[in-house]
Amino acid sequence: MSHTASAWSQPRQARPPAARTPTVECPICLDRIVVNVDEIYEYEAGGYRRITLPPATDPRKRADILRTSYCVCPNPSRDAEKHYLPVALADYRPPVVVGLVGASKVGKTHLLAAMIGEIERGGLQPYGLIADPVDFVRHAEFLRRMTFPMLERGERLEGTPEGVNDIADALVIRSSTGPDDAPRWPVTFFDIAGEDLTQIGRTGRFLVGAKALMFVVDPGQALGWAGNEDRRASQLGERTFSTVLARLDHGRPFLDTPAVVVVNKSDRLRFRSPVDRWMRTPGDGRIDPERIRAESRDAFALLHEHDALSWLQPFYRCRRCTLHFASATGGEANGERYPLGARPTRVLEPLLALFAMTGILSGPGAGEVGT
Repeated sequence: MSHTASAWSQPRQARPPAARTPTVECPICLDRIVVNVDEIYEYEAGGYRRITLPPATDPRKRADILRTSYCVCPNPSRDAEKHYLPVALADYRPPVVVGLVGASKVGKTHLLAAMIGEIERGGLQPYGLIADPVDFVRHAEFLRRMTFPMLERGERLEGTPEGVNDIADALVIRSSTGPDDAPRWPVTFFDIAGEDLTQIGRTGRFLVGAKALMFVVDPGQALGWAGNEDRRASQLGERTFSTVLARLDHGRPFLDTPAVVVVNKSDRLRFRSPVDRWMRTPGDGRIDPERIRAESRDAFALLHEHDALSWLQPFYRCRRCTLHFASATGGEANGERYPLGARPTRVLEPLLALFAMTGILSGPGAGEVGT
């Protein structure tokens, strides 16, 4: 037998499996990147500091450190400023990016702070969902700077400064009743200044990768009622909605990005029918598509009645869209404080509708929401 034949007659050794290369779509610059766990950073004192893990580091300790560490996004397209991402993003499916859209002073920041506060209090549990931080440091910082001052001390929050293009908070959502291998959905929230949303530039580029949109309406601006700031703010609200929708329009009849329209500050309308009915109707742990349709009809009718047609653009242009009444604070601020404290009402209903339309929330009726 020849040497070649002898070689073929021997059992072949199996190749070791290739090492997994963690990759993720950066929600900030939208590049698909490799997460480099050999160069990691920790966040402290307002900055990032590189850390080194010795080869002999205990695997459990290494996993815990990586869970709370960051990497530099390599930004292969070289079209964004230096930014950092949680290493943990590579452990999950692509993130569901939720963008809050609206003019300045409509209450986007207060609404997001109230939503995160309700989630922190366990507001998703009646719906069979549990939320954990993707980025522990960022989540704790958001609670410290936004949620706690507003909800615990009744402080009025400053709006998002112009030029900020970063994740506001990031949570991983999973079923509280499903099996251990049930899907885990990372959800990242972007809260960008209204002025930046009207510009076609880098600051609003996250919108291109957004998986869900939350359009926020101030009834003072949209309906011309008490609390309106000025005509410029009203016009900005119209341009914010139209600019964002135009940026996502690629010639299709409808946008496939699910959307909700939130009439925020609905405490101003709490004595007016039909808003009063909804402001007295708390969530009951069920996703009822018929009830969501009824609320959407009432919100649509209110805006249409007052000729606020530009604020209804998401309904006309998004394939799946719902409309909601909510109040992030429950009342007006007196100077820099809310005299009676901030009392959020129905702030999770719009988010739950988005969860149903993106597939995070399943079960009876979830697939019919927004249709």
